[in-house]
Amino acid sequence: MTGTSQDPALTLGAEEQAVLGPELEALTAAAVGPRRDEYQALAEAVAAGQVPADRVGTLEGVVAMLLETGRARRRHTAEGERILTDLFRRTPAGREVVRHLEDVNRALGALAGRTLLGVTVAMRTLGHFTVALEAEGAAITLAVRPGGVVVDSVAIGG
Repeated sequence: MTGTSQDPALTLGAEEQAVLGPELEALTAAAVGPRRDEYQALAEAVAAGQVPADRVGTLEGVVAMLLETGRARRRHTAEGERILTDLFRRTPAGREVVRHLEDVNRALGALAGRTLLGVTVAMRTLGHFTVALEAEGAAITLAVRPGGVVVDSVAIGG
């Protein structure tokens, strides 16, 4: 995930700084070359409480890694995981995930009040699954990937 100059800067609170600080310290110590410099610059921005637009993409990547690997919960408990999840939602990538979820929930609204006739889960390929819901007069297929859930197809009628 790469931030652009059009991404807004992010202001961080003390809780976010407290969770991210040690993680960025560890990443900086383990990295070499340009990646080390990138993490060091992000660590300094986090310590200052203001991540500039050109560092937001790196922040997204770090936060996503901490959440997806379970490290956030293991090292910082459920509260740390919540803090980072809320922070991720404020990033451009997080806002995109939220938008996809809103689309999914809007599509699922077509099933409200209808009798559910069947649900199937299938694997399209490794890491990419579908959930097909069939109701009276409506069918919706959701695509589930590591990055989120999206509406694959909707059929209403008949």
